[in-house]
Amino acid sequence: MSKAWLLLRCSIGVAALATVASIAQAQSVDIMSSPNVVGSGARALGMGGAFIAIADDATAASWNPGGLTQLERPELSLVYDFKWNTEKFSSWSHPEIGGSYDANFNGFNYASAVYPIRRTIAGRNLVVSLNYQRQYDFDRNLDFRYRDMLGLTGGNIAGISSNIKYRQRGQLSSLSPAFGFELTQRLSLGMVLNIWDESLLPENEWEIRLDERRKFHINGVMQPWSWVRFSMKEKYTGFRGINATIGALYRATDRLQFGMVYHTKFSADVNYERRVRIWGGSGSGFTTDRRRQEIVFPSAVGVGVAYRFPNDKLTISMDVTRREWDQFLIHDPRNRQINRRRVSGVSGLPPDQHDIDPVYTVRVGAEYVFVNDKKAFQNILPSVRAGVFYDPEPATNRSDRFFGLGRGNGKPDDYYGISLGAGVLIKDRVNLDLAYVYRWGSGVRRDTFGFSGTDADVRQHTLYLSTVVYF
Repeated sequence: MSKAWLLLRCSIGVAALATVASIAQAQSVDIMSSPNVVGSGARALGMGGAFIAIADDATAASWNPGGLTQLERPELSLVYDFKWNTEKFSSWSHPEIGGSYDANFNGFNYASAVYPIRRTIAGRNLVVSLNYQRQYDFDRNLDFRYRDMLGLTGGNIAGISSNIKYRQRGQLSSLSPAFGFELTQRLSLGMVLNIWDESLLPENEWEIRLDERRKFHINGVMQPWSWVRFSMKEKYTGFRGINATIGALYRATDRLQFGMVYHTKFSADVNYERRVRIWGGSGSGFTTDRRRQEIVFPSAVGVGVAYRFPNDKLTISMDVTRREWDQFLIHDPRNRQINRRRVSGVSGLPPDQHDIDPVYTVRVGAEYVFVNDKKAFQNILPSVRAGVFYDPEPATNRSDRFFGLGRGNGKPDDYYGISLGAGVLIKDRVNLDLAYVYRWGSGVRRDTFGFSGTDADVRQHTLYLSTVVYF
């Protein structure tokens, strides 16, 4: 073997070792996931979520606390949901990541106790309630392959091939005392205090698990000594924050109502822990990093209108909501990467690298109650509902470039949906409701990987079951 050939092999080996040592310390792909906003109640969601100007059941504190004054009897409610989500990714820059990824989960959506105060003030209704609301979901599954290459000295090419599993689980809920007060016969106001505290709600946490198995190759030849397994776990616990929801309901006539609701922005403290373990490659080891973060959640404002037709059987409604997702920020002052000490919760990037536009949601719904005018009292009172909605998600809308994505203009990802629902009131004591919601988006979630020409088609199916007991 000539000295020149031996030197070439040694130089390639040294470069390869250096490359493996560097890539072993970090995951190959940064994956970004934002929380999903959760709606409450089978009746409201069966109408597409167009409920701000109706808000006349036990979930009123979630949609518009000004509507609480319409509740005349003590009530208990419970809502449970089942979700089936699918993401189908495609990419021309990394076609190997293409595929469908599912996340199925279920849990309690809402619970409440409502009590109208019998001794009113100046003859005006006063209603109080205590509510449990699941407001954000974090569940997501990804399982994909990833390949990348880089140049070495002497015109040689190094690359990695990885199998990556990503799991995100968790939720954020609030314990929410609320009240509604009738100012006049036509105008009611209400307020909810949302308490986000893991000491009260132990499930108020979320975690991310990533497991990556990768191999290193030079000029297309796999190197048997280069096998690396990278495992990472990020956990967010001790979540604490407080915000308010303020609502108003105005009865213009006996049949026409207007509603308005405002959710305040709030900052929450959370304990962040990151554990990394590495096997193989240039050596094995593990690291643990713990620090305190501050997460700012966005404000939102919504308006609605509802009209009940003269026969008292059909009601139609419409809502428009604006949420300020540019306010969604993560403050991480002890992060060793200085440019990651203040990042967008939407993209995981510094906010000066892109725009995030407000998101406008539009919902239209209807409810038909099968009232029998010939009966003074109905033991069984059925109803049906339907709705349509436009419900976009925040995004950077960064433009494709040969390497990665350019600066984004902040245009949201478009999502649409339809809903169907049915209910039955039994002997004016127990109400049972069922709703099915189908939501979809095409060519969305480009921020997940940050690769050129990479997006997903998303399909979401949700089933809601709820019951209300009147006393």
